Amino acid sequence: MKKLLIFALLMSLLVPMNVKAEEEGSPRGRKAEVNEIRLDLQQVRSKVAENHANRLERRFKFYYERLSRIMDKFQARIEYLKTQDKDTTVVQTKLDAAKAKLEAAKVKGEEAVAAFRAIEPGKWEEQKPEMLAARDLAEDARKLFKESFGLLKDALKELKNISRPALPAASPALKED
Repeated sequence: MKKLLIFALLMSLLVPMNVKAEEEGSPRGRKAEVNEIRLDLQQVRSKVAENHANRLERRFKFYYERLSRIMDKFQARIEYLKTQDKDTTVVQTKLDAAKAKLEAAKVKGEEAVAAFRAIEPGKWEEQKPEMLAARDLAEDARKLFKESFGLLKDALKELKNISRPALPAASPALKED
């Protein structure tokens, strides 16, 4: 069975080679081959660009949803602390800044995905500047997501300071030991 499959595979590979060898002698055969290669490259580039846009879209959507859920829980914690008469203005300010960065990152990510989808693979060489611009938009979106996360971490540090009761200062008697 294996021998038969290997033989069939070899025959399917050799038959197209013979046809191409006959065509290579003529200029039409070479032009057709070059056009076929260009068409194949365009199809590959199209798939690569579409896959890249899809990956970016999924990744940015995941970042946005995850950070949004964390921020919602964070906001609920701030509201709880407000009911206990704690001063949460600093934490709320940092959380609002993180939310603003997150929204900016979402918009920039959507722009990057749209830019990648707008690139036509048939005109790849002509659209290289557009591809580089789309890449820069994606990088800017990623940086904004990171900045939002950094602001969220800063707000969490402030929240921990508010949530924890102040530890009493160590008494001088304990320091003597």
